[in-house]
Amino acid sequence: MKFGKYLEARQLELAEYNSHFIDYKALKKLIKQLAIPTLKTNSELDLHLTLDDIDEKIIHQRLQENKAAFFFKLERELEKVNGYYLARESDLRIKFNILHSKYKDYKSNGKLTSNQATSFKNLYAAFKKFQKDLRNLEQYVELNKTGFSKALKKWDKRSQSHDKDFYLATVVSIQPIFTKDGPLKLNDETLHILLELNDIDNNNRTAGLESTDFVSEDNNDEKNELNSYQLATSRPSENQLQHVFSEAPSSSSLDMEMEIENWYKEILNITTVKDIQRKHALLRNFREAKIFTYLLQNASESFHKNVFSLLKECLTTLFLLLVASPLDDNSLHIFYKSNQDHIDLSYCDEDDQVFSRKNVFHEAASCPNQSRLFILDEALTTSKLSKETVQKLLNAQDIHARVPLHYAAELGKLEFVHSLLITYLLKDIDPIDSDSKTPLVLAITNNHIDVVRDLLTIGGANASPVEKPVLDYSRNIISSAKVQFDPLNVACKFNNHDAAKLLLEIRSKQNADHNKQSSQHLCQPLFKKNSTGLCTLHIVAKIGGDAQLIQLLIQYGADPNEIDGFNKWTPIFYAVRSGHSEVIGELLKNGARLDIEDDNGHSPLFYALWESHVGVLNALLQTPVNLAPKYINEADAQIKMLHTNTVALTPNDDKSDLDIPDSIPDFALPPPIIPLRKYGHNFLEKKIFIKLKLKPGLESIKLTKDNGIIMSSSPGRITLSSNLPEIIPRNVILPVRAGEINGFGKNISETNDEEDDEEISEDHDDGEIIFQVDSIKDFSMDFEIFPAFGTRIIAKTTAMSYLFKKSAINSITTINLPLFDTRLNNIGCLTFDYQIIFPYPGNPLKIIKYEPYWKSTGGDMMTTSSKEGNFVTSSSLNGSFISILVCALNDGTIVAAPKPFVEFRGTKILLNDMTKAQLEKLVDYDLGKIDGSFDEVTLKQYLSSRIFPLRSLLEVIPGSVQLVVRVCFPTDKEIDTIPVKMSPFINLNEFIDKLLLIIFEHERFLRHSGSESMRQIVFSSCNWEACSILNWKQPNFPVLLQMKNLFRDPDTGKFISDTPNCLKELAVNSQKMSYLDTAPLNIHTMVQFAMNNNLLGVTIPYETLKICPSLTKNIKQSGLLLIASIDENEQLPHDGNNSGVYCGSELLFENNIDM
Repeated sequence: MKFGKYLEARQLELAEYNSHFIDYKALKKLIKQLAIPTLKTNSELDLHLTLDDIDEKIIHQRLQENKAAFFFKLERELEKVNGYYLARESDLRIKFNILHSKYKDYKSNGKLTSNQATSFKNLYAAFKKFQKDLRNLEQYVELNKTGFSKALKKWDKRSQSHDKDFYLATVVSIQPIFTKDGPLKLNDETLHILLELNDIDNNNRTAGLESTDFVSEDNNDEKNELNSYQLATSRPSENQLQHVFSEAPSSSSLDMEMEIENWYKEILNITTVKDIQRKHALLRNFREAKIFTYLLQNASESFHKNVFSLLKECLTTLFLLLVASPLDDNSLHIFYKSNQDHIDLSYCDEDDQVFSRKNVFHEAASCPNQSRLFILDEALTTSKLSKETVQKLLNAQDIHARVPLHYAAELGKLEFVHSLLITYLLKDIDPIDSDSKTPLVLAITNNHIDVVRDLLTIGGANASPVEKPVLDYSRNIISSAKVQFDPLNVACKFNNHDAAKLLLEIRSKQNADHNKQSSQHLCQPLFKKNSTGLCTLHIVAKIGGDAQLIQLLIQYGADPNEIDGFNKWTPIFYAVRSGHSEVIGELLKNGARLDIEDDNGHSPLFYALWESHVGVLNALLQTPVNLAPKYINEADAQIKMLHTNTVALTPNDDKSDLDIPDSIPDFALPPPIIPLRKYGHNFLEKKIFIKLKLKPGLESIKLTKDNGIIMSSSPGRITLSSNLPEIIPRNVILPVRAGEINGFGKNISETNDEEDDEEISEDHDDGEIIFQVDSIKDFSMDFEIFPAFGTRIIAKTTAMSYLFKKSAINSITTINLPLFDTRLNNIGCLTFDYQIIFPYPGNPLKIIKYEPYWKSTGGDMMTTSSKEGNFVTSSSLNGSFISILVCALNDGTIVAAPKPFVEFRGTKILLNDMTKAQLEKLVDYDLGKIDGSFDEVTLKQYLSSRIFPLRSLLEVIPGSVQLVVRVCFPTDKEIDTIPVKMSPFINLNEFIDKLLLIIFEHERFLRHSGSESMRQIVFSSCNWEACSILNWKQPNFPVLLQMKNLFRDPDTGKFISDTPNCLKELAVNSQKMSYLDTAPLNIHTMVQFAMNNNLLGVTIPYETLKICPSLTKNIKQSGLLLIASIDENEQLPHDGNNSGVYCGSELLFENNIDM
């Protein structure tokens, strides 16, 4: 993502820092303005002049002349962010000091004895919010640091200078914003306090809860009830109370807060009484029966306050607690009416001003289970509050910068919202909270359409907000505008059709009214781009929105072929990339075009094939639209319609630059460092390969629900350290990037490649950690989890050596480890996958004696290299290779078979379910009995009809015959979902060891028999784990990853999805299979996996490749050999685009291929 767009998007998340970031866009614009020379003859020409129209030398000269102007502006930006940082840091330190003093005060006074106490909850929420503020400050620092680096990098590029490093080192990096570690220390201290709060015993309850006279349902409790009523009717007079408390010398030792919490719990217990009349009577007389009684019993305690002031404070505090509780409205209203003379609705606790800053209307509006509308009505009608006081309370902001309207709109409390609006006391209908959200945006997000309608029609909420510049009075300058969410874009993001329709109606009406009143000013556009440059249709296409929403947007003028400001894509690109076939159909019905290419030269069809979305592919191929690509700037050209469902490719699509007359290719030097694979093959000679893989995001870390305090620390880094001294500790930055296949492949970024100086790089890792050790006997691994901001450890765990000794069928195992905090309390678990590949245990083929595929001294070399010269791959493979499918029987015997199953009386039985003896009885012949030797023709015939032990088969095949050994081993998902029953004596590591033993012994036999060269063998498999293990265990033979899970049905012409080894027809319940899980190898993950694991190439069906020529080009540019697979009855392709062709039982490599 371009940094400018990224920064704008982050400002929405950091609303408090909005307009205080580095003005990156202004700096970019300034560089452009300074680079353009002033044209005195024609001012209009000057306005439309771009940098592409100006000679580079003139640009460099102009920028050097205006260097002082640029750095003057840069220094002002540095002063701005540095000054704001210092102010924020000072504010946070003051806030921490207040919270810390409250913490010590509460702890010393015994107010933190239970995590159910109000003091505990308030303090916990305050520290949680404070920790979030610290994280926001750290993100503010990092974003500005990146912004200055990007701006200076762009300056150096445009001006051909080298000012960046010097200026960063001598000016930027020495500023307090980039050098002070105060926030880090604050975060460590905050985390320490949170850990201490977490140690409070949840079972420890406050004393004084033994009274049960209000909760019993037994009729025998009438005596307790009568006693309560007697206390109520025989209460002392006001003069008596005044006399008693006037004699009390002091009140410092009386802790009313603990007693108020007890009363709060008792009232909640009263609501469980089923007798309604009794419940109401208890609520009406609670003050006399409980509070007055308590005051009388503690008359000897000292009170500095007047008794009725104390009574009013107690009842008001109690009422505020009840407002936020699940107590029903009717019961709470009765309690309020019986005590309204002693309840102050304008009361604000002094401590609460530090914690939440919520008043009674905040609490009423944020109560999720009850309306609490009567509180607003009482405040407006019967209370003694003035209109100004009520207005002040209704517009007051809490610690999250929210007013009561925010909470009511978010929860969909229509009556409450309506009453707030008709009071006409709200100063602003669209206040922005700390998350940059207005009440309208919150209502749209939660699909409260009636609330949305009231906000727009009654409240007059702005349906099309405009970002206004902010005036900085301290420096007398205008800062950049505050970024906020557009309501229509939010409605599209959450697929809210009704809200989008209402917004469009209001916007259209406003524009129509504006046109009637004035024709001189432009109206606000109906559609706006969001912070990442996406338009409404792009957003809907990306999330897979409803067809009605798409039709609505197009009805109001949304362009289905509009280019976004992010990837330069039309909406259909996003629908294709996300796999939303229904959205694609709807867009195509409304004029979306498929003949458009992006900046990388890729069409929607390319991305459909690249991601291998079957539904999307079928939707695109059935559309009667010419798919010959055109560039985006030709988007208004006429489309030629075809009356066929097949895809036509124009003859000029594959024409290269060299085919054009007088075309001279650019001179390019070879890459400075040729990859190792050019001259060798990295493999395990003696080391054991261990790969740990964390799950995407934060899924690997699962904390228990009772440890929300630790969860608030936001894990940001995992440090892995081993007991082995030769292993260097590793750090994994969280959250982990998503998109890997089965945890052991990498995804390709969804964004297009932009200029390097405008991209924001992802700091997060892919969660993959690789070790090579001599032995796993004593190998163990410590995992330490640290917060995203700070240095204090959150949790720790250890994987002992015995956990890595467990054998897995496919060499991949999942581990769950308990997580412990610094006090050894279990707070959750850490989950990760690991893969172990052992080196070949036998005697491998020595490279100096047996010539490998990458070190040929004779024959033609096959070379593939990318257009950019980033990859070089060479191989001596050429000619014809006979395919042999090998698999393991239940007893471990490795056989060569036509298919991985045999058919018996119409039933297909997998070979791995049978032993050799059982198989021989089933097929009724001796597997090891082979008469004579085979030539290539007879070998193909026998391989298509009989099963042989691999060792015996190799002995009768002439040494001149080249072979493709197709390793058939089920994947984990196939084992689970088909299901495939695997013998406990078989796992992938041992299976490949046995296979290599047979191959190596055969090669040695050929050498001892007088053969001067070894048999050429290629390994191939649909199991990506098998390919990885084969490649790591030996350097002699190449490995190809084969794709068989996506193919085209010859009858219907539609694409069909299958499992990697095409076992879908053997599934017990094919309807419940998840084909996305069982066939994760789409083309793009296949290519990336092959690159990351140094495989020689990939095999992909030709039916897929011929649809889109750019797909072939993209794969070949990755530095891989591309093999096209076809059926035996199909004609061999001769387009020269592939390195070879896999035709049924034979692999044909092209001779003298140079790509």
